[in-house]
Amino acid sequence: MEEKHCQSCHMPMSKAEDFGTETDGTPSADYCVHCYQKGDFCWKPATFDEFVEGNYEFWREEGESDNPEDNEKARERVRAVLPTLKRWKTA
Repeated sequence: MEEKHCQSCHMPMSKAEDFGTETDGTPSADYCVHCYQKGDFCWKPATFDEFVEGNYEFWREEGESDNPEDNEKARERVRAVLPTLKRWKTA
């Protein structure tokens, strides 16, 4: 079975507790518990760049640290993947 990823932040969702909830309490098919609860997004940044800045640290790969070069690599990964997700698609 293909692993699902949150269509807002790309977090892997494999366990029941990973999934957000719809207004009726059922698990969301698309969004994780960190992004979506009770049928609404938990965090509504004003801009895409604000979302990137709020999440890039979760995109660091093993061995990367807080140094500026690694942070920029993580930001680049976020900027490449998020626009392909349901929440951020513009076309």
